[in-house]
Amino acid sequence: MRRLLPVLFLLAAAVDPAPAHETTATSANISLDEKLGVVIPADISLKDENGRPVNLRDLVDRPTIVAPVYLHCSHVCPLLLTNLAEALGKMDIVQPGRDFRVVALSFDEQEGPETAREKKPNYLAAVGRPFPADSWPFLTGDNGNIRKFTDAVGFTFQRDGEDFSHPVVVIVLAPGGKVTRYLYGTSFLPFELTMAVTEAAAGKIGSPAARVLNYCFSYDPLKKSYVFNILKVVGTVMILTVVSFFLYLVATTKKKNNAV
Repeated sequence: MRRLLPVLFLLAAAVDPAPAHETTATSANISLDEKLGVVIPADISLKDENGRPVNLRDLVDRPTIVAPVYLHCSHVCPLLLTNLAEALGKMDIVQPGRDFRVVALSFDEQEGPETAREKKPNYLAAVGRPFPADSWPFLTGDNGNIRKFTDAVGFTFQRDGEDFSHPVVVIVLAPGGKVTRYLYGTSFLPFELTMAVTEAAAGKIGSPAARVLNYCFSYDPLKKSYVFNILKVVGTVMILTVVSFFLYLVATTKKKNNAV
């Protein structure tokens, strides 16, 4: 534990205590109403980049990071996907495919598998290291199925000519489709993605490092970021210190008694 503490404090220092993410302006028609704990519908039928039918909830068989975007966007969406890809490339504690998957979901009903197939390789390349292609599907669909997802997670958007006004966010789902976290903006720390994935896994990721992160950090809904739980960690260290000292005294007393 003594060796682990410096690492934990360095991690705490690396996490900005204030939210550093920009959010899109909201209006009567553009907003994000967080639906934490809601389970997405079971009948969301979409298509992947190869035109194969996909049931979204069936796809979410492990923690899943969903990026609602439109693929012909020339501004925020490609920035979000590129920065997400770069952060994914720096995640070491959890592994794509084994521990989580990513989904890019187009909310533009006019986009289809051809557009998804064209765009996907660019973002896989941005990861910077091999990333399982089947662990990051690019999904498209008709308006009805798209709305089933966006309505369920509280994500509203509006067409503005050839573009869209929409919130800038990724949504984390637990296995089975329950909404567990919203991460705002176009920039993502590998740390916060790792925390969101391990949180969504509800302790089912076996990595010791992942368990330590879950124990030592918690999500602050006001700051919309993960914060170091210093009271919890210090309290644990104090308890371990007292127990260790007690065991030391017991062992020392036994040695003295045996020497008499």
